[in-house]
Amino acid sequence: MFSASTTNTKILKDSIDTVSQIIDEGIFKIKQNSIELMASDRAMVAVIDLKLKSSLFEEYQFDKEMSIGLNLINFLTILKRAGTGDQLTIKIDDDTNKLDIVLKGKTTRKFAVPVLDISEDEIPPINQLEFHATAEVMTDIIDQGIADADVIADSVVIELSPEKLKMISEGNSSKIELDATKGDDTVPDISATEIVKSRYPIDYLKKVMKASRLSKLVKMKMGTDYPMKIEFRGDNVYLGCVLAPRVSED
Repeated sequence: MFSASTTNTKILKDSIDTVSQIIDEGIFKIKQNSIELMASDRAMVAVIDLKLKSSLFEEYQFDKEMSIGLNLINFLTILKRAGTGDQLTIKIDDDTNKLDIVLKGKTTRKFAVPVLDISEDEIPPINQLEFHATAEVMTDIIDQGIADADVIADSVVIELSPEKLKMISEGNSSKIELDATKGDDTVPDISATEIVKSRYPIDYLKKVMKASRLSKLVKMKMGTDYPMKIEFRGDNVYLGCVLAPRVSED
């Protein structure tokens, strides 16, 4: 049996909303101290890693590990029905093979979504990645750089040096460049022994950056022409994404 209740529905909604931008269904693993999901999109461009701590929930009843497959769009649609202050309870109904969702506020509303039989696709071995530079950046700076780059192109080069973050985009004889210096309010820290840079698709970056609702600080781990790991750590939640680089257009 598994059951969990929380009045902090915003974190749950924001987490699932971000993940659903990239994958439409996934397998949640219910564990003693967390609910976890790891999956890649069909194009194998991005791998999502979500961990919701059991402490997010005021009540968390767990007796064994289990896996449940859900359509994230359907799940999110119901989560969005939760109002401010509503208590949300999710429960696995073993008899009906459904996920029961109860929203309790001025009224009590009950929903049920089917548990899907989803095959566990092979996930790229992201734990084996070795990054050569790391930066902690305020999310509004990354959002600004993405929005600027989106004006003229569909990809952006992100460059980290020991003292600076750059975001560069070129297209139609135009060029946009954002510079942010280590140590100020925008870039609290950079750890790099060399300059690294890679090009990434803007459409995926925009989707991943929806997680800025979970944390105003993002950690970026990179190499040259290498996947980038983007990490958000909020109250009782971790959301990471590994994004494949785009082959250079040069």
